[in-house]
Amino acid sequence: MGTFLKEARERQNLSIRGLASLTRTKGSSMAVTSSQISKIENGKTSPSFLTLQKIASALDLPLVVILSGDKSNIDTVTMVSTSEVANALPQVLNRADVIELLTYCLQLTDEQVTAILGVAHSIRDFTQIVDNS
Repeated sequence: MGTFLKEARERQNLSIRGLASLTRTKGSSMAVTSSQISKIENGKTSPSFLTLQKIASALDLPLVVILSGDKSNIDTVTMVSTSEVANALPQVLNRADVIELLTYCLQLTDEQVTAILGVAHSIRDFTQIVDNS
């Protein structure tokens, strides 16, 4: 995520200070500091959801693009996003445990993420069976 944010910032010819300044002027009372941005870009910290929202807004990027690190055309987000995802995303991402899980998943191979999804499906299916009993 940090590398993607750095590349997005550099594509807009913004310095870290310039991006920090934009987080202040985009209607937010609490700006993201240059120090925070530097730590995020260098992988020294994991930003909160609110911090990501501020940076995404300052870069004029949809938050889903930053979370996925997707370098493809931003318009593809509309094709993958559904109203269900759009409605659920803010609620889900306010959970610290989900953010932690997403952060781990960014470091995993496709096969490892598939395995985690398999476990999640099994847990959900088991829970539904128990709830229906």
